[in-house]
Amino acid sequence: MKKAICIGINNYPGVFNDLKGCVNDANDWAELLIEFSFDVDVMLDSQCTRENIKAALRSLVSALGPGDYGVFTYSGHGTYNRDASSDEPDSYDEALYVYDGILLDDELREILDDLNPQASLVFVADSCYSGTVTRAAEDETHYAKPRFVPVVGYSSLTPVKTRFLAEAEMLELLLTGCSDSELSYDAFINGRYNGAMSRYAIDAIRANREAKFEEFYTALRDALPSDDYPQTPQLEGSNANKSRPLFVPLPADEPEPDPDPEPEPEPEPVPQPDPDAPGCFPGLMQQIHRLFK
Repeated sequence: MKKAICIGINNYPGVFNDLKGCVNDANDWAELLIEFSFDVDVMLDSQCTRENIKAALRSLVSALGPGDYGVFTYSGHGTYNRDASSDEPDSYDEALYVYDGILLDDELREILDDLNPQASLVFVADSCYSGTVTRAAEDETHYAKPRFVPVVGYSSLTPVKTRFLAEAEMLELLLTGCSDSELSYDAFINGRYNGAMSRYAIDAIRANREAKFEEFYTALRDALPSDDYPQTPQLEGSNANKSRPLFVPLPADEPEPDPDPEPEPEPEPVPQPDPDAPGCFPGLMQQIHRLFK
């Protein structure tokens, strides 16, 4: 099974936080993944609430068994929150800024920890995780708007007690639009609104569908950061997952073959008389002949 969920939020409540490229990102990722034989669900704008996104991710993770492949893409605002669980080296939790609030990395980690170790999952986040809010002039010839909303001090969520996970321990691959100290940009590229990372990532995949993730990432880094979009995409996960071909599932464990049946024992050979030996009656006659010689 190959299953994907693609999320894009342009229209946030109010008028100041709207974006332009996220719905296109979701639809573009969906189109690409369908080409790789994924069954795709798309969630847009007001559908993308905290509970809906968590339920969708949890459903995806729980459905993935050995040999299955899942992809989860998110395009929208990102933010950070003061770390309440003491698991972040920089004292901040990174978060997705979804339609009705924020979704902490701790909450996502809690769901992802249930991933079957023999399944595959790629998580794509085209959003900002830290930085300062700026509003660029929306001149379509040079449009670059940070996908970031500040909510420092927001602490209405119950913290999840987790630990910082090393890349080698990650079951999933994580592709982000920037580092945890940069902004990801809503962009206008070749006459169309997209996230800069999503646009260049999809182009790089289409340019070499047979690439390994590490090769794809090298191509993506050739495009970003740039003068227009000073963001550094990140590919995080184990070296084994990075060296796998794009969207190719792990082979599922094959059942043990039935043992070969024990061979039937060869029947004991029936002794055959020596053709040169005399039979019973001729032998008796020989004995009588000897007696009367």
